[in-house]
Amino acid sequence: MLIAFASSDGKTIDSHFASSPAFEMYKFTDSPQGIIHTSLKAEDMEESEDKVDVRIKMLNRCAIVYCTQIGGPAAARLVQSGIHPLKVTEGTPIEEELIKVNKLLQSKRLPPWLQKKLGHSQS
Repeated sequence: MLIAFASSDGKTIDSHFASSPAFEMYKFTDSPQGIIHTSLKAEDMEESEDKVDVRIKMLNRCAIVYCTQIGGPAAARLVQSGIHPLKVTEGTPIEEELIKVNKLLQSKRLPPWLQKKLGHSQS
């Protein structure tokens, strides 16, 4: 599962979805590697008039995108693309959210939207 965080410093979630200068992306794997991390900077994004569309295309493999703010239409477009937006308080540490997601995945008590995204049902 791939998760993205809107971040200007690579350590905290501190950006609005549509104007984030970068996204820190983490892939949860079942392999011994565990979590794989990559960064996408603004220069990696083809900027156009529709910043939301560019970001959705770039993040199209993500299950979740964390940000501090997101407009209603942008959130709806993310959901239609199969990406779940989550708003958190500005300055929330990325590491803190990674720990929460990892605990959630290990608990096997996934919310229905995440079960669907991961392609399995709850027993």
